[in-house]
Amino acid sequence: MYPVKLGFEGAKERINKLLENNHYAESLVTSVFTAEKTVRRTLRQLIVSSGFKSTIANKIISRLSGIYQLVEAWEIYDPQHRKLTKIVKSNDIEIIKLAAQKRNKLIHGEQVFKLELCKEETLKVIRALDNIKNCFDEEYGYSGWTNISTRKISMLHKDPKIKETIKI
Repeated sequence: MYPVKLGFEGAKERINKLLENNHYAESLVTSVFTAEKTVRRTLRQLIVSSGFKSTIANKIISRLSGIYQLVEAWEIYDPQHRKLTKIVKSNDIEIIKLAAQKRNKLIHGEQVFKLELCKEETLKVIRALDNIKNCFDEEYGYSGWTNISTRKISMLHKDPKIKETIKI
């Protein structure tokens, strides 16, 4: 996993080094990982921003595996309850999803792809990743590549719509 301190440009540099050294399959795996990590970190911060404690946000995020589940959960935590495809170009999300399918087939040994295709897919993912990161920075002021703020005390239930009973 790339640490936040590596930074977005550092993560992209690692992908580009793989491309330069003709490690195209590895660059595909790494680029999809980086895209998913960007979405995952941003969603985690949205969960914290919505009032959940950081420990609870970690539990929620740990149950979301892969880009499909991250995209599905987005509207629950977006401050305006928008789908991710309303925030970023749906084409960028589709590029990541298709590349993730190829990545999964590579990793699980289900299918082998021509190296030139892996290179092309990696370049598409990098462009989509740039677009997604820029969109997150513009929309939320956070895109997963800086230190996150934490919440130790829940801010949920500050305006309850049901009667709360406290039992001792």
